Amino acid sequence: MNPVSEITKLRRDLFTSVARWALKNIGSKPSEHDIANMVKELVPDGPPRYRCCIHKERAVARERIIIALGLHNSQSDNQPITVISEACNGCSLIKYVITDACQNCVAHPCRNSCPKKSISVIQNRAYIDQNSCIECGKCARSCPYNAIVEITRPCERACAVKAIKVDDSRKAILDLGKCVSCGHCVSVCPFGAITDLSQICKVINSLYQPTQPLAAIIAPSIAGQFGPKVSPGQIKSALIKLGFNLVIEAALGADIVANHEAKELQEKTTGGLLVNSCCYPFSRTATNISPELSKHLSSSLSPMRATGKLVKDKYEGQITTIFIGPCIGKKAEATLGNEIDLVITFEELAALFIAADIDPSTQEELALKDASTKGRLFAKAGGVATAVSSQVTNIALKVASVQGLGPCITSLKSSVKDLKEGRYLFLECMACEGGCVGGPGTLVSPAAAVRALEKHS
Repeated sequence: MNPVSEITKLRRDLFTSVARWALKNIGSKPSEHDIANMVKELVPDGPPRYRCCIHKERAVARERIIIALGLHNSQSDNQPITVISEACNGCSLIKYVITDACQNCVAHPCRNSCPKKSISVIQNRAYIDQNSCIECGKCARSCPYNAIVEITRPCERACAVKAIKVDDSRKAILDLGKCVSCGHCVSVCPFGAITDLSQICKVINSLYQPTQPLAAIIAPSIAGQFGPKVSPGQIKSALIKLGFNLVIEAALGADIVANHEAKELQEKTTGGLLVNSCCYPFSRTATNISPELSKHLSSSLSPMRATGKLVKDKYEGQITTIFIGPCIGKKAEATLGNEIDLVITFEELAALFIAADIDPSTQEELALKDASTKGRLFAKAGGVATAVSSQVTNIALKVASVQGLGPCITSLKSSVKDLKEGRYLFLECMACEGGCVGGPGTLVSPAAAVRALEKHS
């Protein structure tokens, strides 16, 4: 299992508390009294554990509960990431610091490179005047001893698309125009100040006040999420016990996507570049950067939406589809069409199982035979490239697999620049390290998830 931080424990406890309330109050809107009771449950009387005072802790918990209950007023319909200003530490960081590695060299390249003359040498040591420093970084780049270090906020460092900024009070703010909902900032914030909107209450209401059948579409990376001895077949059984009428693998849609993307490659007559469409944060990043890059994206729906379309078509639209996976970005992607009605992460599903007193490890094994091995392996790095390339037979195809939004964009730009007529290239780009198994909504480490995935496949 992943080492669980205090922030992760708090988040999972909160999801469980909200799920328990929702199960006891099906279809009801929470009152201020209900919210206050949940706050006291999460932050009981006594000395503060993490903040300056218990009032601060309860104020933060209240905001988290409102977001988890789905009562938060989102600034955008397709933006699940939000910043809890009350929880943000407002990190007062000095960006560039001169360390003890400074050698007081004669050349003083740091001082000479500074456009604002903010660096001086006092008693054989360089110093930065923070009042005039513009944080350009020229001093750090010029120092031959690497004695000047750059210190960045974890949220800013995690965001490859530079969507996290700070306001005048140094609180984190989100640039909605740049954010691609990858959720990396959610994972790294040491104060839990960045979180994603939850649909767990809507899922519970759909389960216990159904107006039509419910389908759970489960990502292949669900293997191993509830422990190495809990099989996907047992998770399927637990989902049916929870109230779902149908449980289907999103890997079925992955098989469809692999076939579609292979055909797209083979239809190119003079060579060309094709990039996978299954990772929403990456696809959105490429689209945001330039039309030149986005035109190389596959036109295929993602496996989630492709599976949702199959289910909706089969039931003539008279079914509610709920995707369960590791990715926060899928909450945004679901708003692009009508294939998926609701999205929850593995963390939210775990809270729902606990609240409903359902232990997947005690459930019977039910068959899961929707998809192929290659479709299931979409969830790990290299899986998409392998599935697509195995279906391309009439051309010489070069494939590449890249992980992380920053490296993905670098590789895509490089591939577009170096593209030559007659050359066929398939580029697999995944926003998370390790692929979908490394998503922010997972319960176990990517290594453990890959082992379980390969065993299941």
